[in-house]
Amino acid sequence: MSKVITFYNHKGGVSKTTTIFNLSHYLAGEGYKVLVIDADPQCNLTEIMLSPTIERLDKEQEEQGFDNELPGTSLLQLLQPRIEGAIPQVNIDSIIVNNIVDNLDLIRGDVALNSIEDALAEAHGQRTSNKIHEKRTYVAIGDFVTRFGERHNYDYILFDVGPSSGALTRSCFLACDAFFIPTSPDRFNVQAIGSLSSILDRWVSEHAQIYQDFKSIGLPVKLGKPIFLGVTIQNFKTRNGRPKPGYQLWMDRIPLTIDSNLFPVLRKHSNDSIDLTAGLTRETIAVTTIPDFGSFAPLMQEYGKAVFNISRDETAIITDSSQPWGGATWRDAERRALDFKSKYKDISDRLVQQ
Repeated sequence: MSKVITFYNHKGGVSKTTTIFNLSHYLAGEGYKVLVIDADPQCNLTEIMLSPTIERLDKEQEEQGFDNELPGTSLLQLLQPRIEGAIPQVNIDSIIVNNIVDNLDLIRGDVALNSIEDALAEAHGQRTSNKIHEKRTYVAIGDFVTRFGERHNYDYILFDVGPSSGALTRSCFLACDAFFIPTSPDRFNVQAIGSLSSILDRWVSEHAQIYQDFKSIGLPVKLGKPIFLGVTIQNFKTRNGRPKPGYQLWMDRIPLTIDSNLFPVLRKHSNDSIDLTAGLTRETIAVTTIPDFGSFAPLMQEYGKAVFNISRDETAIITDSSQPWGGATWRDAERRALDFKSKYKDISDRLVQQ
């Protein structure tokens, strides 16, 4: 059975998209079959994963004078017929994924994805009513992900969700089996953990109110209790291979704040059969720390390749001489690429252990 995972934080600017992008490439490289779903209306994940395709289509548009649709089925396209009531559940036979590399597929995003927020919010508001249409919409995302994952034997399905607490993000979160919290080491990320804990408490509590009722009438409802697998701490500068002191201060506070704010919520919703803390402690909450990508960031975005897969020749586009990095510069880049790869191995190891 596929494991459905998300990286969720209602605080933006925490590198959730680049984490999912690089992690998905790492998992695929290790032989796991991975599906990534872009559920963020900003479509940043779609843009980076389809970077070579988008560049080709843009050139064709300039030459031929007409707009080219991105290939594959978007999340909006597959959900729309269910939300409009045309079908009882998402037709998974109609879904066309974008194959990115071996073992890695994408269901692309859509900038108009916000258009279904109201329908999903209405489905949530009517979840306790006798309106079967609203109930079917409520379970639609979790249901299609489960069936599609089983049909195509995905090991992991990764949701990229927006930095919001809206109905779409809530529906995707409740469809997941587990989640990570991506963070950056600063004051506002630490403060946001408190409100994030309240949001998750409300989502899980309200879902629990309808779980047994939905099951009793045969609706394919997910448990709605994602297990917490830890935090990733990103976007910081280093000196001599260590985080600068100003960042380290907040890096130390993030696990403490998780322990005091989120863990009571997770324990409240745990029981003898499921531990939503995954047995984590203050010492093991932080899965990994990922420093700033530096010059790797534009290369990753340009080529649609993981930071640890950038080749020497591909670095030429960011040098003044248009020549690739060489000598000590390239040796340092190779060292950093290996270090970045080890960070995604840390996340992968935490996933595989569950």
